[in-house]
Amino acid sequence: MLIESLLAAVIASADAEPDRIEVRGRDIDATASESTARLDEEAIALIRPTHPSEIFARLPGTWVTRGSGQEHLSAVRSPLLAGAGACGALLLLEDGIPVRPPGFCNVNGFFEINLLQADSVNVLRGPGGIGHASGGLHGVVDVRTRSPLVNPLNEVRMEAGSDDFYRLGVSLTENVGEGALGLDAQFTDSGSFRQDEGYDHQFVTLNHVVPIENGQWRTTLSAARLDQDTAGFIIGRDSFRAPDLRRENLNPEAFRQGTAVRLLSRGEWVDAQGNETRLSAYARRSRMTFLQHFLPGQPLERNGQVSSGLQLDQTRFGEVVDWDWGVDVEWFKGFLFQSQAAPAVGTPFLVATRPVGRHYDYEVTGQRLGGYVAGTFEWANDWSLRAGLNADYIRYQYDNAMEPGNLTDAGEPCGFGGCLYTRPDDRRDDFLDFAPEVTLTRRFDQAQAWLRVARGYRAPQATELYRLQSGQSVADLDSERLDSVELGVRGGTADGLRWEAVAFVQRKENFIFRDAVGFNVSDGRTRGQGIELAADYAISPSLSLAGRGTWAIHEYRFDRDLGGEQIIAGLDIPSAPRRVYSTDLTWRPDHRWLAQLAFESTGPYWLDAANERRYEGHRLWHAYAERRFDDGWVAGVRVRNLLDRRYAERADFAFGDFRYFPGPGRSLFVNLARQW
Repeated sequence: MLIESLLAAVIASADAEPDRIEVRGRDIDATASESTARLDEEAIALIRPTHPSEIFARLPGTWVTRGSGQEHLSAVRSPLLAGAGACGALLLLEDGIPVRPPGFCNVNGFFEINLLQADSVNVLRGPGGIGHASGGLHGVVDVRTRSPLVNPLNEVRMEAGSDDFYRLGVSLTENVGEGALGLDAQFTDSGSFRQDEGYDHQFVTLNHVVPIENGQWRTTLSAARLDQDTAGFIIGRDSFRAPDLRRENLNPEAFRQGTAVRLLSRGEWVDAQGNETRLSAYARRSRMTFLQHFLPGQPLERNGQVSSGLQLDQTRFGEVVDWDWGVDVEWFKGFLFQSQAAPAVGTPFLVATRPVGRHYDYEVTGQRLGGYVAGTFEWANDWSLRAGLNADYIRYQYDNAMEPGNLTDAGEPCGFGGCLYTRPDDRRDDFLDFAPEVTLTRRFDQAQAWLRVARGYRAPQATELYRLQSGQSVADLDSERLDSVELGVRGGTADGLRWEAVAFVQRKENFIFRDAVGFNVSDGRTRGQGIELAADYAISPSLSLAGRGTWAIHEYRFDRDLGGEQIIAGLDIPSAPRRVYSTDLTWRPDHRWLAQLAFESTGPYWLDAANERRYEGHRLWHAYAERRFDDGWVAGVRVRNLLDRRYAERADFAFGDFRYFPGPGRSLFVNLARQW
């Protein structure tokens, strides 16, 4: 009755579809005139991911690789992004709000988001464009939480699997007055096939939704915690194939601990003229501690941030032009502390330049003011043109708690020309960026085609500006900028075929990297071009086939000697496979039985800028079967890496040797659930 009353009020007041209370400006819509993809709750439940990589293998144009435990690196229409600014090139959202403030992204950002119990995972490939903050350079990922009004789920699910994997999931819904309260929680305790590796991972999401006049008010509290024993790379060419080497952990002392809490309160309503308004207020806090086992001296890092902000969005429907506009105001404060407990092991140079004691100790406070406006004009019932502009102003105020320069924490110089770690003096940095976007759409009877020209950008991260090395006193960096042109078409047929094809070309300027002398600079350029395909087809009422794939080339557009490595224009960027694709066959003979066979393929990719060493790629098969009973019980079993292939989740070449995160062998998981 609550849902019916809410929808009736919206329809009566706005003479519109019920979902019109979802303001258009920032939302990722799988039917929009841009490259979007969506996994709904049912698709996520079939995958039952133990790691984010398992979800994004089912979406075109995306590639997420597994590191140790819940660690990962991500790519959306890009090479695999690593380093300080890697996470800044992708904008991660939860219910439309960035998970972190600008300047303080987390390269392992998905372990702060409850993907398994999400209502949907939505991906915009290419520049974020209109309505998305700094960070939507290569793409935007928006994870939507479950609404207890729309989806009043009650479930308890227990899982157990290979390598001491145990997970408990709970979803509960309760009516509270005229609204509803929903709880989604999961608790995971996992070991590993590798020595001294494992993690405890917990998520809790609370959602309260209450109808208001011509709309709803929703409040969401999300919390995540990770306590992980980390395993580093294994070393040696093709070591991931060796039965003993793939199980090794060369860094049993490594660990990672992190927490994240986010609170969002949002009102959405429609006025008498049908105009839509959304007002959002939010607050966030995160903390992380981890051992940098991959660096000489293994320094300990602690970092964290606290932030809050407001968003206002409105859609106004006119006789000629529909307008979307919005504004953002955000305040944030973050810190980073790094210290080394014992002398580095290695050459006299390594020992002297990486001193025991504090390396960095600083705070950054800042503000962001952003906004967008876009107009949509339709004519001849078949054509539409949408044009708009997004703007962002970001200010950082950096405060250094140590002696500036490349000195020890006692203010003394290091040997061999100075300490590696360098601290700039207190300073302020400002960034103002604009992102225009134009999309032309043509609609057909059962299809639509679009041409989108858009820009994305990201301001430098705090670590790129203030965590300097090799005596660099100032990092004079510009915001990275990516310009993209894409041509897409999607459609469907009456016999159950849905399909999409997109071609894109993009150029990135002001690419930030570390040069041969260890300075952070922003004068790199790259180019990407490719084709993305997706389709699903109902072969029969009980059998369906789906697939998606990407063919792309990502290249350098500049030359640079990095000291131990040479960047040459026209060569492929490392960790950028030219082809990635997956497919799945699903069988549903009736409402009781479900089975799925899935295949995924990662093509070869280069491991170095000179394109001299590469990983040959891999192919994996997975399977899942489920049985539902009339009394609400559900039993399922899934097998990953069905053929027990030896492969690398991620391959790398550094410090003169091949490095790998080995993939697990055949893994079996069983689950038992009770729904009511």
